[in-house]
Amino acid sequence: MSTIGVGIVGCGFVGRGAHVPAFSSIEGAQLVAVADADPKRLGKVQKKYPLKTAYQDYAELVKDPDIQAVVVSLPTPLHAKASLAAIQAGKHVLCEMPLAANLEDADRLLAAAEKAGVILMPSLNFRFTPNYVRAKAMIDQGVVGRPSSAIYREFISARDLADQWPAGSWMWKLADSGGPLYTLCVWSIDLLRWLFQTEIVEVHSAVKYSPLEKLGGTLGYDAAATVRLANGVVGSLQYSGNVTRVSSTSRLEVVGDSNCLLDATWNDKLTVFGDDPAKTEWNVGEPGPRMWGHQQMDEYFVRCIQQGQTPSITPQDGRRAMEVALQIVQGTK
Repeated sequence: MSTIGVGIVGCGFVGRGAHVPAFSSIEGAQLVAVADADPKRLGKVQKKYPLKTAYQDYAELVKDPDIQAVVVSLPTPLHAKASLAAIQAGKHVLCEMPLAANLEDADRLLAAAEKAGVILMPSLNFRFTPNYVRAKAMIDQGVVGRPSSAIYREFISARDLADQWPAGSWMWKLADSGGPLYTLCVWSIDLLRWLFQTEIVEVHSAVKYSPLEKLGGTLGYDAAATVRLANGVVGSLQYSGNVTRVSSTSRLEVVGDSNCLLDATWNDKLTVFGDDPAKTEWNVGEPGPRMWGHQQMDEYFVRCIQQGQTPSITPQDGRRAMEVALQIVQGTK
């Protein structure tokens, strides 16, 4: 199979921390170039990885004839514009979520990809996270019986939020970005749709933002949502970015009529509690970009291009996660 030349747009937290090391190690892929407006970020990547070149303007990267695939890992308000530029240049695109800051821009993106005949794959890496892959396999095998409810809780350290998005950054221009809740909750929404292979048909939510004066005036948030899926499963989603003295963590619990509880903690441990007195536990965490599934997802993206295959993760999946996320965020209105 031919080698796929890859360009990565954005060398921030996810771009430099996950996609750059992943594509640098994937057989059949060559990381050709990266682009970032910050020369210091570019320099850090260039020192560590062998690149053909680096660009400060992604418009130049998407024109590079040695690049067939572009990864967009920029701030949310720039996702659609950069992805559209890559699509119009005939490149396949893996775009970080959300695909855009609003549904109108997402729809234009989807239409452009279809017209150009290129892959537009949303970065829904939870579908590749080892913990969740095993959880889905167990649900499909009937371990919990017929699923009745799912609870997902995600606590992001307020200090982590303030470090990554200090007051005044693009994230806090809520009208343009949608805010941290919108940006972060799309993955867990898609996780429920994927685990149960059905659609979310009902959404109720409440959201509160709180200024964190001790962290430079950045905003913390608390949100709770109840969703109903088409198969009858009731989902409870809880998010918080208000706690300072805690590490970021998450938990997924699935209950069914077999009287079992499937408990997936953060990205490394899966436990089944049931009638069997011996609980069953797996430690499935993996280091580096495999931890949250980026390595596996990036490999899949490359294989789809090489084999002329349509990814199972569709642009419509990304759009639907955005749609539900916006419904949750707008719960205050």
